[in-house]
Order: sequence, then structure tokens, then C-alpha cells
Amino acid sequence: MHATPTTTATLLRDAVFHLSQYGLHREHAFVGPNTRTHLDHGPLNVCASIYMAATANPLPPVFHSTETADEQAAIELIKANPQAMAAIHAVWDGLDSKITEVDVCDELPTADGPEEWIDRVSYWAATAPTSWTEAPTLLEVLGRLIRTADALEQHTALAA
Repeated sequence: MHATPTTTATLLRDAVFHLSQYGLHREHAFVGPNTRTHLDHGPLNVCASIYMAATANPLPPVFHSTETADEQAAIELIKANPQAMAAIHAVWDGLDSKITEVDVCDELPTADGPEEWIDRVSYWAATAPTSWTEAPTLLEVLGRLIRTADALEQHTALAA
């Protein structure tokens, strides 16, 4: 794992490391309960893993809470980190199946912007769209992050 991600692709690979180590959290809060005492916290929401990779630091306590104000504070921290947002936006852009209007619930914003990218990438990793029978597995989420990192590196190589 890299101490300071130098590219969005590197950051996504570091997020893969965090998800591999901690697991994927699919419920409210960005971090699930810790059931393994040898780790410093429980499974991670995909966007929390990206933020953790971007900051190269443990997640602040607001990421562990299910309180609405704390969840919003966590979203604001993610939005304030340009590296995390670039990676989340890249994942959103690379999804094979976009969240459609049919999939959108009342809580999921339909406008396009930073908060919506966080919500929709989290939603994609945690919930089965109507066209799927179940949510993506951890391996499918990891695969998407790796494919996005590969695509970003290929794009950079072609542009050079």
C-alpha cells in the first residue's frame, strides 16, 4: 500500500487493499461493526475505503456512526477531498450498469454532482439494481475498482 497515492489509479488500488483487509459494508454508516479484534475497525463502505486511501489515515469517528448528522459530516469530508472525489467519479463513470430512475429511491438524489456520486457509488456497491437479482459481491466491487484503475492508467499512457 502507498503512503500517499500519486494517481487516481493508485488510490483505487489502495482502496482495493482496504476492502480486501476489512470487507465491504452494505448498510447505514460508512463503517460496519468490528467483529475481528485484530483490526482497528469493521467493514468499509466502498466510498469510505476510497477516502481512507486518499487520506492514508484511519477514518474519523463520524464514519462509524449511523446518526444522520454524522453521516452527512462524513459525506462532507469525502466531498472536501479532491483525490477521493476524483476516484469516486471515475468509478461512477466506469460502471457497466448505471443506476437508473427505476432504481432511485426517495433518499437517492437524481441530480449529478459530488454528493450524488458518493450516494450512487455506495448504492451500487450495496444494493441490487432492479435489473440484477442481487448486489455485487465483494469480488465484483474489487474488480470494478481494479478495472477503473487500469482504464485510467491506459488513458494516461495514451495521452503521454
